[in-house]
Amino acid sequence: MTDQIEPWSTYLGRTSLVSSGRKPLTMAFGQLVQSQAGFPPHELPEIFSAPEDEGENDAARDLVRLNAEHPARMFALGRLDTFARPLGGGDVAAIPAAYWELDDPMLRFATGTMNLEQWANPDASPTHRIFVCSAQFDEWLAELKPLGPLTNRQIEEIVDPQLRAARAVAARKVTTAQGDNTAQSPRYVAPASPPGVGPALLTIKEVSKLIGKSESWIHQYINYGKFPEQLKLGSSARWKLTEVLAWIEEQAARRDKS
Repeated sequence: MTDQIEPWSTYLGRTSLVSSGRKPLTMAFGQLVQSQAGFPPHELPEIFSAPEDEGENDAARDLVRLNAEHPARMFALGRLDTFARPLGGGDVAAIPAAYWELDDPMLRFATGTMNLEQWANPDASPTHRIFVCSAQFDEWLAELKPLGPLTNRQIEEIVDPQLRAARAVAARKVTTAQGDNTAQSPRYVAPASPPGVGPALLTIKEVSKLIGKSESWIHQYINYGKFPEQLKLGSSARWKLTEVLAWIEEQAARRDKS
């Protein structure tokens, strides 16, 4: 941990650091969290100082961490350029994408700093401030879809990371199986998508046939937050085939564990 900058303290006031064509990481992350999670940047210190409660406080922290995972992944892939400038000022150097290969990059988001030479050591005293390419970040942020109100399923995933991981595994299984039709139910073969159109969309009757449940059961479980929500297409409703199949995989995994 750093003695010079208390984690999250930089979000309490307006960030006035200036760098040509770049913005401080703390400013960029504050903009991301506000647009995606609805938390003003100045609330971050309070969120991370709140006591653990296995409820609202923990869920808020987990949501902020989820928001950090996305840009950290973009940094590690080299899709968003980051830069380091010595504390106090000096020459700016590009941060190699490999320097974002960390188990936990949260300290960098919390302080906006890093030790450029000992970049993988979270206990090393910071030597540089971190900046992000303004043009790249603004374009990336503009393309992100706002989260909007969280569904019950999304809240479950925030509170229960293991559940989120299980659903991600199920979704990958479905994606992998799409090429050979192995994910299709033996009771029903869903309509194939026309080339270039994207995932097949199912009607409520097709979903009912696929999972072997009544239409009223489906709507009830949507209200409970336990089934993928439908897409609204005018006055009609459709379900993504991939999401329904991932839900089937999730149920099968739970049954195998019981």
